[in-house]
This record gives sequence, structure tokens and C-alpha cells, in this order.
Amino acid sequence: MNTITLILYVATGLTAVFWFLDLLIFKPKRKIALKQAEISHSIPLTHKEKEAIMNSDGLLSSIASCFPVLFVVLVVRSFAYEPFRIPSASMMPTLLRGDFVIVEKFRYGLRNPITNNVWINTSSPKRGDIVVFKYPEKPEIDYIKRIIGLPGDAIMFKGGELFIKPNGESEYKHITYVQDPDSLQVWNKRNPEHLSEYGMTGTENLLGYEHKIMHDKTSRPPEMFFVQGNRPYGEWVVPEGHYFAMGDNRENSRDSRFWGFVPDKNLVGRAVGIWFSGTMDAGIRIDRLGGLE
Repeated sequence: MNTITLILYVATGLTAVFWFLDLLIFKPKRKIALKQAEISHSIPLTHKEKEAIMNSDGLLSSIASCFPVLFVVLVVRSFAYEPFRIPSASMMPTLLRGDFVIVEKFRYGLRNPITNNVWINTSSPKRGDIVVFKYPEKPEIDYIKRIIGLPGDAIMFKGGELFIKPNGESEYKHITYVQDPDSLQVWNKRNPEHLSEYGMTGTENLLGYEHKIMHDKTSRPPEMFFVQGNRPYGEWVVPEGHYFAMGDNRENSRDSRFWGFVPDKNLVGRAVGIWFSGTMDAGIRIDRLGGLE
């Protein structure tokens, strides 16, 4: 559970206590006080005078009034939609560092907001989905990547090229990539000294699902790939109940190639849209929404 969620739970719990105290004890007392005031006055009380009596427990009433709002926010955030801030450049060019995306939390099942256990199954991730999940090595950290491999798929990553053998098929399929024709000119013009940081953009055909990716041929991963049992280096078979996830910024993403698979129990939800961008640099807003739907 992240810090913001924890604060929201605590705030909702505290205001709930004040709300129930106000409902069961203090509000009835104020009603009695109002009735007595109306009896003791020879002329009817004005609306302002009535409000003054009913709001006599000012601080208590103010705190209690926050509970319904916080409760609705908590329910929506826990079961429906939650904002997520992109912490790195690993999903460029689709998502930029500092972007805020909306995560649909019920897409892959209605889950216990504390343990993340599935209460009601709804659907499973599809190839190409951008998902938020609990990082398997440190579940307290949320990660966001694109689903590349489904259960039973064989994945091969050799020489910077991606190959997928879908579950039940006998041959690998080369995942083709077409570089944007103006990519080199755009980056040279806008960021001549930072070309290696951003790389070249292009369109990847992920077995029928097209989306933007970024390649930086001058950058190489600083660590070795995850080795699955006795399988050759750079080859994996996705276990049942797991997924293979990769960042769109292929040479600058620490993903399933390095730490393994994403268990279904770690899924948080699917990114469905960008609601606020941390940058307005038009030079790197290249078909970003195309990868979300």
C-alpha cells in the first residue's frame, strides 16, 4: 500500500469516528437545543439563528462532514479508478516521466484493496495492454509496463529483436519494427546533445497490435537477463498465471527480461488514459495515446 492510499485510509477512518459521534450523540443534542430555543423565544428563530445552533459544534461538524467525501474517494480509488504517476522514462514514447495516468482497477478482477486477492474475476490482460502491477521483487512498489507475453507463450529476445511463439503454436514470430522516417531528423534538431537519452521512435507490430516503441542503439542494459531454469539465455516460457512485461523504451527499461514474470496476483489494473502530462514538449509527444487503447 502506497503512502497516499495509507493516508486516505487513516483520514477516512478518523473522520468516520467523528461522523458517527456527531450522528449518534452531538447532533441529537443540537436538535434538542434548537427545540428549546424555539420554545423559549416569543418570536420564531431566523434561519441564521437556527444554523448557528445546529453548527454550534463547529470543528466537530466540519471534520464529520469530510467523511462522506473521503469515503466515496476511497471506494473509487480502491475498486474503480486510481491515478498513477509515471516515475521513469521506461515507457517512452507512449508515456513520459511525470505523466499521470488513470488506472482502471476492476479490469482484471475486483480485488481486496489490502491484500490484492481477487474477489470476483472479470477478465485477463491482453497482449499489448499497459498495466500497473506490484513489482515482484518489492511488492510495495508499483510498476507500469506493457504486456508482451501471455501464459504459455515462448519469448525470445536476441540482438535487440523480439520474437514470440504464442501458446499452442510451433514457430516463433518475429515482432517487426518500422522506424519513423522523420525520427532521426526530429531528435537531431530538438536534442542534438541528448540523442542517446531518447533514441529513435518507431511502430511495433505486436502480433496485430500496433504501438509506438523507442530504440536507443547506443545504450545497452547494464545487467544480465533473467535465466529461466535450463533455457537458453534470452529465452523464456511464461508460466501459467503469469505475464511477460516490457517497457516501450526497450534499451532503457528494467522489466521481465531482468527479473522474471508478473504474477496475476500482483496486477493492479490497466492504464486507460493520460489525465495530466508532466511535460508539454511537443518533440516527444509522438502518438502517445495510440498505445493505451
